[in-house]
Amino acid sequence: MAEFSKTAQYAGLTDLPPLVARAVALANDHGFIACCFPEQGRLLQVLARGRAGGMIGETGTGCGAGLAWMASAVGPDTRLVSVESDARRAAACQALFSRLPNVTVLHGDWRLIERYAPFHLLLLDGHLRK
Repeated sequence: MAEFSKTAQYAGLTDLPPLVARAVALANDHGFIACCFPEQGRLLQVLARGRAGGMIGETGTGCGAGLAWMASAVGPDTRLVSVESDARRAAACQALFSRLPNVTVLHGDWRLIERYAPFHLLLLDGHLRK
């Protein structure tokens, strides 16, 4: 039985912020099926706007869709930091967000995010490994 793809929920959507569309394309290129749902992304935009000028943290970058929703909602005065345990996805997201100096993507254990505290908004996401 095939796993359910949340990333597939973006198919056919034309009103995505450009950065989100690039993150979803990256997820598709990597075969990553665990992007946040589009509805969750819109919620992340609202939450990020509420912390404009602050520090936002995220664990479980994946291919960057959630981070892209938030980065698309705030200006350069809002810092975003995200940590991804998978080296290949972390490197791809570092490249994806390289033109945004207010966005940092780390590779490693979720505990790396602690050095960027305190946060105005902290999203704990990711999947447990069996």
